[in-house]
Amino acid sequence: MIHPVLKFLAEQLNTYIEEVKKTGDGVEAPFVILQNISRIDEDALKTTNKILVSLLNIAEESSLKNNPDHIRIKNEQVSYGNPPLNLNLFIMITSFMTNYENALIYLSYALNFFQGQNTFNLKNSTTEVEGLPDDFYIILDIYTLSFEQLNYVWSTLGGKQHPFICYKVRMLKMERESTKEIRGVIKEIQVNDKANL
Repeated sequence: MIHPVLKFLAEQLNTYIEEVKKTGDGVEAPFVILQNISRIDEDALKTTNKILVSLLNIAEESSLKNNPDHIRIKNEQVSYGNPPLNLNLFIMITSFMTNYENALIYLSYALNFFQGQNTFNLKNSTTEVEGLPDDFYIILDIYTLSFEQLNYVWSTLGGKQHPFICYKVRMLKMERESTKEIRGVIKEIQVNDKANL
């Protein structure tokens, strides 16, 4: 589920940039690609000229951790299984360009796009990405890093800092069919005072 969501975001941003970009800047489609920025060295900067979407971190949404482990189904039956896993993804959108001015322009395209649309589902977006569920729904919020965190992130990634923005992608729901048991609904409770000791 993580891959289709990131692929979807790259696709949506690509579509937007194709509509608004100026010609003659030397940057060719696709403008946005999924790429681990730590895998790109400074020599690749001469030929890459792309916006890179990279996954930085994954965190469970703690406010939804206590979902029930059962759902009521037809015929007075209850299905027991693990509750869905609700995740937040932390992504980095990096403008990896040979020309610094182009890097700032393309980063601005990304900021403008996600400012104009920060909520995505299959009703408000046209996509060719496969693997997204019918109830797909995510929200993007800018995630600001402190200078200390910036230092850690770019040191870990092993490169020099490029123009970038981080987003928190809320709420990716991951669930597979994992029914453990199906049984009837409890309708009454009996107490037996005569316990065998």
